[in-house]
Amino acid sequence: MGALLLAACSASDAGDTLLSQATAQVPDASSTTIVSTTQPPPAVEACDPSPFVPTVLPTRVAERPPTQNVPYDIFTILSGTSTSVWSQEDGAPVLAVVRGSLPPARWLETPEVVTIRGEDAALGQLPNGVWGVAWFEGPDRCDEYSIILYPPATAQEVRAIAESLVEGSRSP
Repeated sequence: MGALLLAACSASDAGDTLLSQATAQVPDASSTTIVSTTQPPPAVEACDPSPFVPTVLPTRVAERPPTQNVPYDIFTILSGTSTSVWSQEDGAPVLAVVRGSLPPARWLETPEVVTIRGEDAALGQLPNGVWGVAWFEGPDRCDEYSIILYPPATAQEVRAIAESLVEGSRSP
């Protein structure tokens, strides 16, 4: 509930100004309804792995990286997504192909429109030197894709990776 303040001016001989008192109504706590639910939120179905892989990879991608050391971050830890990560010799991530979500961060600059697999895609810089490409191929959440390229990275490098996608799946 809001409060209403009314003001009135009087042109009396004394030049006084008359203000009416403002009142506020506070909701009665005893009448507040608390909704309780014993049902857990619905489980998010996991998307299958991406049906395509890049054939162009950055030179810093290791042939057999220690995958157990790949850190999860805001791009790879999203519920229901399927993520393939390529990393360096030390396990630091280089590239991620994510199925089931668009990047959970805003573009730092206006994204460039590029064509990936026949679809318009947004290519741009994300926070902390990360570059990304994002697009969707249908109405379902699992039709949302993003490619994340970790620093050091350039727009040309992530564009080449995105344009190199071919049908197939990543071998372990």
